[in-house]
Amino acid sequence: MSPPRQAPHSALRLFLSLICLALLGYAAYRWLPYSPSEQTEPTEQTAKKEAPPKPPKAIGRPVQNTLELQIALARTGFSPGSIDGSAGGQTRQALIAYQQAHKLTPTGEFDAATQAVLQIAEPIYNRIALSSADFARIDSPPSSWKERGIRSRMAYYSILEMVAEKSMSDPDLIQQLNPTLDFNILQPGMEIIAPHIPPVRVRRNISHLQISLSQRTLQAIDTAGDIVFHCPVSIARSVDKRPSGELRVQVRVAEPNYTFNPAILSGTAAREGITQKFVIQPGPNNPVGSVWIGLNLPSYGIHGTPEPEKVGRTESSGCFRLANWNAETVLELVRVGTAVYVEP
Repeated sequence: MSPPRQAPHSALRLFLSLICLALLGYAAYRWLPYSPSEQTEPTEQTAKKEAPPKPPKAIGRPVQNTLELQIALARTGFSPGSIDGSAGGQTRQALIAYQQAHKLTPTGEFDAATQAVLQIAEPIYNRIALSSADFARIDSPPSSWKERGIRSRMAYYSILEMVAEKSMSDPDLIQQLNPTLDFNILQPGMEIIAPHIPPVRVRRNISHLQISLSQRTLQAIDTAGDIVFHCPVSIARSVDKRPSGELRVQVRVAEPNYTFNPAILSGTAAREGITQKFVIQPGPNNPVGSVWIGLNLPSYGIHGTPEPEKVGRTESSGCFRLANWNAETVLELVRVGTAVYVEP
């Protein structure tokens, strides 16, 4: 028997099927998921066609007054010090640093160009309901350094102090925002209005810290040379105790204790008859606040303070003193070995 003969148009059908398969393969290739690792380096020609970087987009609504300006600056990591609603030197310094970081003309004024970028998002304020746990965190102020040495913790001395520190504010501002409250007779369940400012955490790697003695400011600089954090700082009262040049972070401590050394605080030791060293336990009212960042210069460091509203306006015994909330941000930014440049 002879083999069956192929239909005359079967070859045509086979040819058309091959074409369809080829088209389907090309379409599938075009819709494969894109992987960044497959991107080639741009040539000089394609790089020239790329659009220039856009300025940061403002979030929120326009700032309406000095208090809102301070809150907006603090939220972005450009601290004006303790927020008080008054335009002063520290607010101006924070605004200049913000303008420099955002490639704006550093006028120190809240001009139209800055208003277009620096806005504020709701909520502006928190309504804090006081709990029994809040009152348990309060202790009376010690009457002496000796008494500090026997406390189990250097706690807050009042609800007002606690709320002010947690909202990066001056206690006077908290009282102004709550004119009907008597802060001497607060009870659990009462509410206090305070600025809403979450803890500042900078999500960029830094190259170094830069401290200006003349401006009394500390700034964190990233690897591109941009300011990513700014805050006021207190410096040594005596000029001969002010370090300069390059230092390095040697140790990082959250919630540090403090050793009272009569050889260093000789005046206080003489007044109270203290002859031996003793340790003061951690807490927001510890003499070095909530953070100690030791430097490679003996007895020198960057640390917090129990009196944040005085930072930049008073002078220290030698160390660089920050508000506790700013010291906590700096602690997260630095590592052992981070450079600290101190300039005149």
